[in-house]
Amino acid sequence: MRILHIVTGVAVLLATFAFGHRLYHFSTHAEGDVRNPIFLAGMTLGVIVWILSLVGGFLLLRRGR
Repeated sequence: MRILHIVTGVAVLLATFAFGHRLYHFSTHAEGDVRNPIFLAGMTLGVIVWILSLVGGFLLLRRGR
């Protein structure tokens, strides 16, 4: 069970970093949509999901050791 926590923790962290990378590029390449309330709400929700996913990955790794 310990190895499963470590493997899933690493997988969640890799997916989290990929999601964060996509959020970064999506926000930097948005030219006119930056002040749109729907765009800002989507980015805020994306950052909240990214933070919770990051915390979940670290908790999975911590319990695996």
